[in-house]
Amino acid sequence: MTAAFHLDYDAMPGPRGLPLLGSFPALARRGPFEFFSDCFRRYGDAFRVRMGGSRELALFAHPDALQRVLQSNVDNYQKGVSYDPVRELMGNGLVTSSGSFWARQRRLTQTVFRLADIARYLPVMARCVNAMHRRWERAATPLDVREEMTRLTQHIVGLTLFGLDLSDSASESAKAVDHALVHVVSRVNQGLAPPLWLPTPGNRRYFRSLRLLDEIVYSIITRTREGQLDVGDDTPTLLRALMAAEDEDTGERMSDQQLRDETITLYIAGHETTAGLLTWALELLTRHPEVLGRVREEVSAAALDEAAPTLAQLDALPYTRMVIDETLRMRPSAWVLTRTATAEDTLRGVRVPAGAVVATGIYFAHHHPDFWDLPHEFRPERFEPAAVRARHKYAYLPFLRGPRICIGNRFALYEATLALAMTLRRFSLRRPWPVPVGIEALALMVPTQPVLIEHAPR
Repeated sequence: MTAAFHLDYDAMPGPRGLPLLGSFPALARRGPFEFFSDCFRRYGDAFRVRMGGSRELALFAHPDALQRVLQSNVDNYQKGVSYDPVRELMGNGLVTSSGSFWARQRRLTQTVFRLADIARYLPVMARCVNAMHRRWERAATPLDVREEMTRLTQHIVGLTLFGLDLSDSASESAKAVDHALVHVVSRVNQGLAPPLWLPTPGNRRYFRSLRLLDEIVYSIITRTREGQLDVGDDTPTLLRALMAAEDEDTGERMSDQQLRDETITLYIAGHETTAGLLTWALELLTRHPEVLGRVREEVSAAALDEAAPTLAQLDALPYTRMVIDETLRMRPSAWVLTRTATAEDTLRGVRVPAGAVVATGIYFAHHHPDFWDLPHEFRPERFEPAAVRARHKYAYLPFLRGPRICIGNRFALYEATLALAMTLRRFSLRRPWPVPVGIEALALMVPTQPVLIEHAPR
């Protein structure tokens, strides 16, 4: 039984759009991020958008509504057909699966992300950061930060996941993932994209990339099972840990198909999002020299072993972590996510009918003026412990919250803290033109132009 409502779904505010086409022309012309940002300013934290034809969605950005969708009534909000293009690439991994299968996979996968296990990967992460720094010592300035951070996180995820160096942008696996991901993003954002059965150049290229990716991943799985992948017996990898994980009720382990789906999910989620976080952190820091100076003082004074860092050493960098949290508030990777209501519900007094597509406006919750003072300013002090305790927990959810919180969130936070601390200890960084960089938000939130930073060894 749902709570009483005071506003019917059909009466929700929102742009009128055009007959039949709805707001699709405006979305295509302005881009999703600018379009939805304008709606948030005009209509507040709950509005409805007609996307064209019968497609429409209702966006909610108040933390109370997000808490109901993601936690208190989570079973009512499922990942619907909008996730089909993602399923084509990631299969039935944690991001796309649901129900009892998802619960089983979650139990198996979360065993490899315990803090003690994450600690084993810190020296591997440090080795990758040191390799990047050696390259920087020979590189011309300025650097394209997004390109550098993508290469770094590919290196880290390749070694921690498979025990292989996948940081070479010309490698077959990196190219296959990039081509497939671009195609998936375009299908998610273009409701009128050609169906996959049409032999368009884009579809043919996508299927070639998918076949190549499957060949590479299944080959790695087979070679790892048979002990043919020489990465060192003492070298930890997430793939080995996933292979060893057993269901506590049945004793079953993951099949090769399940390993394929989870490793591709971890590969994509594990490097694209962290690369974006580090890129935005450096973009924001180099526009705010007083914050950059405070981080540099903290990391310079820290007892950080750059060959074999520990969790305790990274935990002793509280201000650096606040900078990362504030970066994730201002530039969350997943800025909006959709769910489909399976039964009628009420969100913040709005009747939501069964079948409605509900968008959780994470970026807009992070900038909601009722919960954040001067929300468009970069202020890491927002994440002082007392301020965090006083704030609505669902006003900040860069890794989601509730039962489907990102399983690798602590891995990503330690990775980002380590990379940022080691880099600011080793190099002085500045922007040649310290002006804000525009935001392009498709599947992830990325800069509209290269973030160029001048570097010099300290």
